[in-house]
Amino acid sequence: MELYERLYRLHRFGIRPGLERITALLDAVGQPQRDFACVHVTGTNGKGSVCALIASMLRAQGYRVGLYTSPHLLRFAERIRIDGVPVAEELVLELLPEVLERGEALGATFFEVTTALAFQVFSALRVQIAVVEVGMGGRYDATNVVEPLVAVITGIDADHREYLGRTLHEIAWQKVGIVKPGVVLVLGERRPWLRRTLLQWAQELGARAVRPPQRGVRLRAEYADLTQCVRLPDGSEVRLPLAGEHQRRNLALALAVMEELQPHFPTDWAQRRRGIEAVRRWGGLRARIELLRATPPVVVDVAHNAAGIAALCRTLQRHGYGQTRWTVVFGVMADKDVTQMLALLQPITAELFACAPTTERALPTPALASVARRLGMSVREFADVPTAVQAALERGGPLLVVGSFYLLAEALPLLEPECVGSLP
Repeated sequence: MELYERLYRLHRFGIRPGLERITALLDAVGQPQRDFACVHVTGTNGKGSVCALIASMLRAQGYRVGLYTSPHLLRFAERIRIDGVPVAEELVLELLPEVLERGEALGATFFEVTTALAFQVFSALRVQIAVVEVGMGGRYDATNVVEPLVAVITGIDADHREYLGRTLHEIAWQKVGIVKPGVVLVLGERRPWLRRTLLQWAQELGARAVRPPQRGVRLRAEYADLTQCVRLPDGSEVRLPLAGEHQRRNLALALAVMEELQPHFPTDWAQRRRGIEAVRRWGGLRARIELLRATPPVVVDVAHNAAGIAALCRTLQRHGYGQTRWTVVFGVMADKDVTQMLALLQPITAELFACAPTTERALPTPALASVARRLGMSVREFADVPTAVQAALERGGPLLVVGSFYLLAEALPLLEPECVGSLP
């Protein structure tokens, strides 16, 4: 479709941090970001899950909720959800022409135009509160034009160093940039020295910082279907359809946000539990250590940095897959620490199917395979993602598809027809 082609051509501008273009663009379309309350979420890993949990619990209570996340996996509309449902194509086609035309005139990037479109959608559909995920960093991210009730920093690791800085201190400074005077900051960073730095900066900015209770979400049981039963702070239990200790921390963060929203958007525990149970459906969460097939197991995950891979490996161990050796279909962006990622995957890998997603940012397959061989891994190289996935399915046995969002976007349409109806 011509409109989408024009929008995607804006990728040629790449990533251009700064608020000048998005501010001018939003001024030109009437400042829609002022028409709704907001929760603003940044962090290196976990921000998509935290956003989805918050939005799902608010929706369960009956509020009209917008959710803006990126990137999408299968359809552009996944980025902009209203009450758990991707935005209707008709509304995108109605609103996009003006936003796109003005964005093109300003030299705006793809993400800037998409962000302005999301805010236009939320305004047009009269959402009461939007949950907005930062695209990259925070301080100079296009989303940092909102005035949130609550800001969230999930945690900080090395990522996008060419834009955010070489050290964790520099990256933290970028992320704390979403904090504004009078805002509540819910802080998920666990390292004491970095947490102290963030707290100091938040106080200097006139914000009140809070941490979730350390034992607010307690594990009761973990299951082979990659779900878990947890006890909530009110003493009740719920089936969390997301696996891993990191998801319990994400849930604790989301619940801390719900407490801070109580004066403005009160929720009761029954509806919070309902929202937690529905988070994959209403929050649009896909490929977060997701089991597509039970026998033999097929797992997909968008772990795209070393911290994400480490969490994946721990989670598979905890959920009963400690002795499983996987055929691993793997592809990442060139700016990632691929050596560390592969070193973490090596103990659970029977054979690595190396491939490159269809994007100029991807690490070429020969370079990926070379690193894996230096680590002593058994490797097969494939020209593209679909070929690698098809070969892995034909091989049979446990299959793990992990890496970039771009990788999963190409893999899921092939995996799902093979796996449909296979879960109990």
